[in-house]
Amino acid sequence: MPFTAKIKRARFVLGPFTSEDMLAIGNVLRDSIAERIGSGLNVNDETAKELKPGRNGRRGYPDYKKARGLQPIRDWFWTGRTMRSLKVKSASENQAVIGFVDPNADRIAHVNNLREKQFGVSPKDRQALNSAVLAVLRQARAIRVRRAA
Repeated sequence: MPFTAKIKRARFVLGPFTSEDMLAIGNVLRDSIAERIGSGLNVNDETAKELKPGRNGRRGYPDYKKARGLQPIRDWFWTGRTMRSLKVKSASENQAVIGFVDPNADRIAHVNNLREKQFGVSPKDRQALNSAVLAVLRQARAIRVRRAA
């Protein structure tokens, strides 16, 4: 009697996205979030809170930003290090993770996000995300089924 393999359990992955597709989608969302934060908007696409002015005749953070030629708004930009470290940290077939790759920038972003939520997906970011997903889905290619181990 010949040997026959008996498959007791199998998991199949059905998905139209590759990790490269998810990386491209993640980059579109990252660009949209970075542009929104750079414009001084929060996750509701509203103007972010104003920066606190100086007290007792002293200069405040908005004054320091103006003196450096920067916008006196809450745009998470002083040296540029925080927003430059906003990247797609990982991408797989079913998800892309966006975050800050520099630990110091991650801490600064966390503290700033506690003051007012700016890092997140706003309604306009969601529109950009949906457009990117639809663009990837419209590409002429077959959906592939891969047997996962």
